[in-house]
Amino acid sequence: MGLASSGASSRRSLRGRGGLWFYLIFAIFFLFLELLGTGLPSQIRGAANDVVAPLLNVLERPVRFVQSGLERFAGVSDIYLENQTLRGDNERLKQWREAAMQLSRENEQLRLILKVPKREIPAAATARIIGIGGGPFERSVLVNAGTADGVIKGLPVIDENGLIGRVIHVGHWTSRVLLVTDLNSRVPVRLERSGDLAIAEGQNNNLLRLRFLQPDADVEVGDRVLASGHGGVFPPDLPIAQVTAIDEGVITLKPFGLLSKLDYVRIMNYQALPDVDAILSNGTTGGRQ
Repeated sequence: MGLASSGASSRRSLRGRGGLWFYLIFAIFFLFLELLGTGLPSQIRGAANDVVAPLLNVLERPVRFVQSGLERFAGVSDIYLENQTLRGDNERLKQWREAAMQLSRENEQLRLILKVPKREIPAAATARIIGIGGGPFERSVLVNAGTADGVIKGLPVIDENGLIGRVIHVGHWTSRVLLVTDLNSRVPVRLERSGDLAIAEGQNNNLLRLRFLQPDADVEVGDRVLASGHGGVFPPDLPIAQVTAIDEGVITLKPFGLLSKLDYVRIMNYQALPDVDAILSNGTTGGRQ
């Protein structure tokens, strides 16, 4: 028994050594072929990959299944957390909605009591930018709406964020809009937070400058600037710009309108409300005559 077992172990050892030498010689042979640049080893590796690929695909399916299950579980967990966040946001929005509805009702009641007309401004036309007037002395755009669409000179033009300019030339099918950043643009404005009045002037760049502000005016970086409605060209409370810098008395504004990315704009059919004081004055003068 002992001799037989010892003989079998010796034979296995010899076969193992023989196999090792075979694989070693085989590897050296292929390394030699690789050094010669015959390309045969690469072809053999490619063929081996092709043979093994179906087997790997079969073996990979359970791994993919488990991985997909884990990703779904993690996704469900993320969805649950996101759902909880959305529920909180929804509750806050409901509270804001109730507050907005209450303010709207109070505003409507005050309008009825004071007999103040509504400030809803219809659109004369919605137009697309078809041309840009560039250069050091001009900031304007050409839109594809004119008198045929009800556009007249002087109407304000807005985008989805705020005022971008006013109509200065009108044709039958097109109009030219002077942008608020043009050097010739002047917009009467007020600071939303403090109510101080001023003028927003264009600088022929991407920013505006706040001028003619009272020395004791309360202005801070981040303040919103709205149209005051003075002069009757622009409707009151229209978003204009935001204060971005205050440097040695120079107040810089960034327009709300996306002037560098304009595509479609809305031309507002705005007609200023009559000056009540002027009407009463004229009426009194007429009565005296």
